[in-house]
Amino acid sequence: MGSGHPSSARLLLPLLVLATVLRAHHYDLYLDSGDVETLMGLAARLYYVRAGRLNANAARYAVQVPSLVDTVNLTWSSADALLYRMSVDADRRTVAAKLNGPRDGQVPAAAAAFSVSLPCAADKPSGHAVVRLSIETSPDWLLNGVTGDVRLVFNKFCAERRDANGSAVVPGTDAAEADASAAAVPPYYEQAFFYHAVAAASSLAALAVICCLTATYRRGKARDLMVIKGFQNDGVNVFLKSALNSGHKFNQKSVQGSKPRAKDLHECVAELSVPRHRVRLQNVELEGTFGRVYRALYADANGQDEHVFVKTVTDQASAVQISVLLHEGLSMYGLCHKNILTIQAVSVEQHVEPFLVYPHNDNTNLKKFLQNCKTSESMSYTLTTREIIDMTIQIINGMQYLHRNRHLHRDVAARNCLVNPALKIQIADNALSRDLFPSDYHCLGDNKNRPIKWMAVESLEHKKFSTASDIWSFGVLLWELLTLCQQPYADIDPFEMSAYLQDGFRLTQPVNCPDELFTVMACCWALAPNERPTFSQVSVFMNEFNNQLVKFV
Repeated sequence: MGSGHPSSARLLLPLLVLATVLRAHHYDLYLDSGDVETLMGLAARLYYVRAGRLNANAARYAVQVPSLVDTVNLTWSSADALLYRMSVDADRRTVAAKLNGPRDGQVPAAAAAFSVSLPCAADKPSGHAVVRLSIETSPDWLLNGVTGDVRLVFNKFCAERRDANGSAVVPGTDAAEADASAAAVPPYYEQAFFYHAVAAASSLAALAVICCLTATYRRGKARDLMVIKGFQNDGVNVFLKSALNSGHKFNQKSVQGSKPRAKDLHECVAELSVPRHRVRLQNVELEGTFGRVYRALYADANGQDEHVFVKTVTDQASAVQISVLLHEGLSMYGLCHKNILTIQAVSVEQHVEPFLVYPHNDNTNLKKFLQNCKTSESMSYTLTTREIIDMTIQIINGMQYLHRNRHLHRDVAARNCLVNPALKIQIADNALSRDLFPSDYHCLGDNKNRPIKWMAVESLEHKKFSTASDIWSFGVLLWELLTLCQQPYADIDPFEMSAYLQDGFRLTQPVNCPDELFTVMACCWALAPNERPTFSQVSVFMNEFNNQLVKFV
């Protein structure tokens, strides 16, 4: 019996180590939102370790530190006893990097900040240096257990600062501070601005690292959990770093401002009203239970016929359905953009169904077009990646215009877009969409059919709509383009969608979908609205991606 104790102890020791390590699963290390906004213009936290799990993508990402920022603050905590030791390494000829605080000790139980100073060296203020911070953690250094090793990288940019007389100013002096706050910017600051622009160029990559991994941490073993591949190779990372060359903040807000008074339904109808005899219906293009879309001819003021299509209802439609048709059909009246389809005329007469007249331009419904691309019929079409990117950019342009004009679409989807043979896209209203595409809309017991599987979490749960909810729907639309309009979340019950999204589940990467495009989708589906990009930032990324394709394809 006595001889068995050492053997038992040897077997028990690794188990104790493992158990101790597993207990320390509440370790967090991150750049807080205020610090991230200062460095990158992003209103989000950047986690390096979350609940004890290393964010390898974030650790590989080199944070760009502008010349005027001399301190990087990190926040950490551990609910369990966890020892640490850390060190910082840099080219001290350019950056005098040092830790502000103990190099070893115990990770605090409550969230606390520590900082790394990165002041530019006085004797060589111009250039940039790589600063590496290494943090090792262990429950007990005396045990031969597994230790956590986190290595963070910062690129510190240093630009020579001069006073109004052109003399060099040592960083940290009163003259430097006064010069930094001066309203006039002398020519010798151009070099500094160059470094700031380079630093800002990595903001889109950081956004993708932050928002794409927000959902990933929620359910690590989820069957369809979003897995981002775009940052697993340096080529994509370099590409993303060069996608943005301005310092816009990735902060998503609701449409705000002094929006002009919207015209009521009667005013719009009065301005657009035309006699019924000027509209001659031809053949049915789309048909639902109570709605139809016709190809038609419309006689203009000069008596010249032009091709149009007409949205109308059948005699089975109720007064409520007619009212909804008019309200939704007139929702984008007054907007003018090549990628926006706006109503052309309205014919409303007593005892007959209303006609909503739109320019035809040889358009067809984008969803129907994409579905036809999957068939072997004579009307099928094989889309290339470049064509999909071009259509995506057109949709982005249209959505940018809507948001600039303080208009929320609330139903961004392929079914609400039109495409012509030249693959020119126009975004349309959603009038009759519930009837023409019933499988895309569901009622959750409130007697209202909604596009549940295109909606953002906050729209589903709280009926909140903003530019951020439109960008979420755009992400699903991009997924539709790349899958030729497969049904999103086809095997998920509409009543379970909200919980499904809250748990971190998302649409999976389509077959043959470039990692860069899936990264864009994933960013659009960030759980927090303010962590999603705006259409302006997505536009920069997509145009840069398109330029890269043109070079190599």
